Amino acid sequence: MNKFRCPSHSRRMVMALLFAVVLAAAGCQQKAEREAQTAPIKLTLAVEPAPFSGLIAVADQQGFFKQAGVDVTIKLYPSGLESLEAILRGEAEIATAADIAFASLMNRDPSLRVIASIGLTVGNQIVARRDRNIREPSDLKGKTIGYSPNTVSDYFLYAFLLTNHLSPYDMTAVSIPPARQVEAVVAGEVDAVSAFEIYAFVAKEQLGENAVCWDSQSTLAYQWLLATREDYTKSPEAIKRLLKALMAAEDFVLTNDDETKGIILKEWNFSPVYIRQAWDQTRLHVSFSQSIIASLKNYAKWKMDREGKTGDPPDVLNFLYTDALEEINPRLVTIFR
Repeated sequence: MNKFRCPSHSRRMVMALLFAVVLAAAGCQQKAEREAQTAPIKLTLAVEPAPFSGLIAVADQQGFFKQAGVDVTIKLYPSGLESLEAILRGEAEIATAADIAFASLMNRDPSLRVIASIGLTVGNQIVARRDRNIREPSDLKGKTIGYSPNTVSDYFLYAFLLTNHLSPYDMTAVSIPPARQVEAVVAGEVDAVSAFEIYAFVAKEQLGENAVCWDSQSTLAYQWLLATREDYTKSPEAIKRLLKALMAAEDFVLTNDDETKGIILKEWNFSPVYIRQAWDQTRLHVSFSQSIIASLKNYAKWKMDREGKTGDPPDVLNFLYTDALEEINPRLVTIFR
């Protein structure tokens, strides 16, 4: 007999020990995987504070971000365009922006991607000074109008002039940053301003009886988008968690109208009067519809035409990232490729 041969019970003990080690290793790996899946993911959001960013305010105040496993830092910017530029500078991973602002940057950075729409609004206005002899849109001839390039302020000024049979050559357009829209018209630097809804409200409030205004959008709503860069979509877990939190916020909004308005008011220090006015012009909804494609195509073509460029605009389909929302709720993605 081989004196080095292990007795049968010793072999069984060795095998049992090895099996236990394997099980322990597998258990550790599964635990690590579970922890990786549930550990909060840090994410910085560049946001224009506005009623149409309301799902973000609700998700933040009600703890839906935390419940979804995403640790969100919110950075505020005066416009969607500046929020988009923040992700291009690496200050944030995801931004809120109007479809018009997104379209204006597609040629500049082909890595931009739309994740979803989280709202609609129709609140932009032209606000003018009565003491500059302005009573009707036709009185804008010969006047100076402030606008913020490559934003809804820019496009809806164009649309307003077209609707009222006015030419851009009839007046002087003055470029002003979004954060100075109120100051520029109140201080009299310009005779009128094409203003975002919050800035239009504040400008009218400060001008008082000296203000005259017109809706610049008519019934044409713009999409309020979530956007990121292509690299960030390659590890999409943070995006999926963010969308789940915003969808939970949407469910809350549907059954808590007054509380939602209170949350948005508190989160961004808005006037109660402004929130009541803006609320009827705003819809909060997570979606990815065909209207996003149509809007981006229209705005990209408009920008090219205005700049005197020929040819076809960028292929909008290359700028869409629908995978995350399709995985969570495919019924919310209604586009045709």
